[in-house]
Amino acid sequence: MKKEFIGLVLTTFLMTMSTTYPIHAEAAPPINFVIIQDTNLYPGDDGGSSPLGAISPYQNVQLAPDSPFSFYDKRGSDEWLKVQTWLGDRWIRDDDKVLYGTYAEQRNTLTLLKTANLFNQPDTNTKTNLMLAPQEIFSTATIHYGPKYVINAMSASGQSGTWYQIDTWLGPKWIMNPALMEDVHAEPIDFKLKLMGAETVFLVPYEQEGSGEILEPGTVQAIAKWQYAPLPANVITWYKINLPQGERWVRPKNETIEIKSKS
Repeated sequence: MKKEFIGLVLTTFLMTMSTTYPIHAEAAPPINFVIIQDTNLYPGDDGGSSPLGAISPYQNVQLAPDSPFSFYDKRGSDEWLKVQTWLGDRWIRDDDKVLYGTYAEQRNTLTLLKTANLFNQPDTNTKTNLMLAPQEIFSTATIHYGPKYVINAMSASGQSGTWYQIDTWLGPKWIMNPALMEDVHAEPIDFKLKLMGAETVFLVPYEQEGSGEILEPGTVQAIAKWQYAPLPANVITWYKINLPQGERWVRPKNETIEIKSKS
């Protein structure tokens, strides 16, 4: 597959997902990186000289305009990035202290729908043994991140997402790609939905083991529909339905028939 075609597919996918993560060094806006730990600045890409300074977390830096760079070149264990700083264009190591993406301070109250792991930093290696149950949370910052090496749109999707910094009883912590009610964009509908097999229904449109109820095959009233694509060509559909015990959400695993009234 040609690089130009991959770039087009990937750019289209990320625009659909409303991410700010750029794809190619030739595209606008400039390529952004997020410093998540203290990172030294060097005059060259050999690390042989003393550091000229350091960048503290959490900050955004941009790739220097004349720096050779491509998302299609696999990054090794000793790579460097030439970035713009207050000292001019300087070099930093492209290691685990650097994420490809954008950091923003955003103070929002969010609704967590599914249990989430807590991390000390926006780094999967800092996972704690603590988890947050579904509840209202207060987020103070986000990092929209993407892959360091692009093979195709699907691989880029699987390595892209969002870190949220949140206030906890232990101080600031991070959660990765949480299930949030604010991300549910359901459209109102009004028709009968015939379920051809037994399904599990939930109070919220996310599956969590032990939280569902079994619904036998039959016809139910559908009042909302939410569709999203976590991966290209993988569309997930949830229906909000009315049941005697109240409103529930179902993601059908068996065949369904939408029975719409004739106008």
